[in-house]
Amino acid sequence: MIYLRAFTSALVLAMLAGPATAFGDQIFVLNKQSNSMSIVDSGTFEVTSTVSVGEQPHEMAILPGGDKAYVSNVGENSISVVDLKEGAETGKITTPDFSFPHGIAFTPDSRIAIVTSERTQKIVVIDARTDEILRSIDTAEAGTHMVVIDDTGRWAYFTNRESNTVSVMDLNDYRIVASIPVGEGAEGIALSPDGKQIWTGDRRGDTVTVIDTETRRVIQKLPAGGAPIRVAFSPDGSRVFVPNSISSDVFVYAADSREHIKTIEVGGGPGGVVFSADGRYAYVACGGAGSVYAIDTATLEVSGQVSVGEGPDGITYQ
Repeated sequence: MIYLRAFTSALVLAMLAGPATAFGDQIFVLNKQSNSMSIVDSGTFEVTSTVSVGEQPHEMAILPGGDKAYVSNVGENSISVVDLKEGAETGKITTPDFSFPHGIAFTPDSRIAIVTSERTQKIVVIDARTDEILRSIDTAEAGTHMVVIDDTGRWAYFTNRESNTVSVMDLNDYRIVASIPVGEGAEGIALSPDGKQIWTGDRRGDTVTVIDTETRRVIQKLPAGGAPIRVAFSPDGSRVFVPNSISSDVFVYAADSREHIKTIEVGGGPGGVVFSADGRYAYVACGGAGSVYAIDTATLEVSGQVSVGEGPDGITYQ
């Protein structure tokens, strides 16, 4: 069911009945308290199905060009393997090296998945074709949390929220080549579409840190709202959206000038954020509201809300 703000015009209401993206595009959101994944049709903005996964699912990634997803289950230290075409969990990946598994990213060639294990301070490498664990690498950093991989498949970047750093890993030999000091409690991380900048959401510092990937140095620290927890670039790279989990809003920045251009109020406890493929909408999972909010990126206003499960957090789009 979708809930929209009151509009006086029936025509406007009809136009905003759901974000008007291509039919069949889907939003996938994890519900931490419901132990489930809600699948939302982005055209109708309605939940079409719900998939049971492991305990306390936090983050997920979809295999590029595929129908498979990995889901990190913090409550049981496992990775759920989900067949998106069938809409069902088909298996689980476990290892003693998993303790609070969290961030997940696939390489662009769909061959490898990188998973962070926060409490063991490890990066776990999985063969995405066979779902077999290949190796684990010590990070020597505390609180290894989220991970992104560049479009070349060469570099992985991950936040360490207790060490307040971003680590850089060369995926050619799985060697950590740099550790960059950032803001306090860095959790969220996003790589710009051109690969030139990394932005982190520094949850305890109420800041956003911007890193130049070539020099591996901090360019700037920006003020954010209360507890910035995730970061996402628009597909064209022009804007950056940062949900603030305590102030229950989303900060919007111009990527080039790094100017804060808008604060958008959403539901309680916003966390995961993702854009539609065409960039027309940003979707924010709000754990306290049990809902996903749609933001029109042209007007920078909330255009829709859909109820999902309990404690929605990790979110992605395909």
